[in-house]
Amino acid sequence: MVLSEKELDLLKEIGNIGTGNAATALSQLTNKKVEITVPKAEVVPISKIPFIFPEPEDLVVGVRMSVHGDINFDVLLVLNRLAAKRILQDLLGSPCEDVTQLDELSQSALKEVGNIMCGSYITALAEFTGLYLDPLPPDLIVDMLAAIISEALLPTASYEDSAIYVETELSIEGLQAITSYMLLIPGENSLETVFKKVGLR
Repeated sequence: MVLSEKELDLLKEIGNIGTGNAATALSQLTNKKVEITVPKAEVVPISKIPFIFPEPEDLVVGVRMSVHGDINFDVLLVLNRLAAKRILQDLLGSPCEDVTQLDELSQSALKEVGNIMCGSYITALAEFTGLYLDPLPPDLIVDMLAAIISEALLPTASYEDSAIYVETELSIEGLQAITSYMLLIPGENSLETVFKKVGLR
């Protein structure tokens, strides 16, 4: 799907609104000032997504939410190991030595961060379009980046050739900024429905 400039602007605007909502929610969770910026948001061909990332063989933490309702799509949040460890240190106050050996509390904390980040985008999209969206509870995946991305994109590739890629900078008061990545993986005809709903098609 080739998107017009207005359609790309709409997706970026929804991303910015979602980012603002996520910053507020994470501030309440951490009791610290949180700022989130979006240095990059673009529509990327599915075949090229694995090559966006500098180290596709790196072990990362993924939080994936499936959304049903008027449209179906998935949202995938990707955190590198350092980012995941920093978030756990800040939320739980204890160091995380190995992201492949997460206890139940650590898993729950990362799911909650993913729930806030992904859920804020979903809420912004619903408010912007008036569509009914019903997110399922998030799944946590620890694996090589390429494996997580490939699994997430596999069902979509048969009917959609692009996904929305959002790079975010997450700054928690007193800590160095964390880069995270979000993929919005459209279900069949979902982008078409969004653009028709807001009068762009």
